[in-house]
Amino acid sequence: RKGSWVTDAAVLEVMEEEFRAAVEAGKPYFNYTVTIQNHMSYTAQKYGDYQVPQVKLKKEVSPTAQTMLSVYAEGARDADAMLGELTEFYSQTDEPVLLVFFGDHLPQLGDGYLCYEELGIDLGEGDEAAATLRTYETPYLIWVNRAAADLLDFQNAKEALDLPEDRTVNANYLGAMVLELTGRGGEDPFFSYLNEMRRELPILHNGTGRTGAGEYFTEPPEDVFGIIRKLRFWEYYKLKYQ
Repeated sequence: RKGSWVTDAAVLEVMEEEFRAAVEAGKPYFNYTVTIQNHMSYTAQKYGDYQVPQVKLKKEVSPTAQTMLSVYAEGARDADAMLGELTEFYSQTDEPVLLVFFGDHLPQLGDGYLCYEELGIDLGEGDEAAATLRTYETPYLIWVNRAAADLLDFQNAKEALDLPEDRTVNANYLGAMVLELTGRGGEDPFFSYLNEMRRELPILHNGTGRTGAGEYFTEPPEDVFGIIRKLRFWEYYKLKYQ
């Protein structure tokens, strides 16, 4: 623990132990892990007696923003170290491994987007589609070890995903993308539809989005509305009957 928070390093130990156990048992291994260390709040007291070093900024901000950004950066450094150790661990095995690493939302860095505003980052829902979508954008990483890269012909499989030039897609497509990457894209009609939808409508949030042709909108065009409606019906069916 760091203060009262379970560290990313502790989660890493569990993931490595479970992977070793699965390999020894000769079983396939799937793990969906959610870490908690770098979740809000980002106060000076977050890690107890541990004194978080101030992060260096190119721009002067308020003391409140400085504290939040420093505490957030501390968690980001720990997450980065965990990811580095995890990929190093998987690099040492002959078992093929595919890892998807992503954040589920931007950090809450003050009311009214305080830190973002002081840093000059344009966020918040409004009339501009691009700014609205940036408010919900987080990085993701898909990584494979050498064994998996060779097995999957990863370079060609990656190109076959037909991702937008900036690689930005909705988080709800990640699972379907992994199935397609591993040659399982046609095993489930629902996930097949998600992969089709991703190519036509890679980004969507509450009616704001961007088409596969790169066109932004704040209200879905008629042809896009039909794609969304089919997804909603299908989701309802799966939740209620499957």
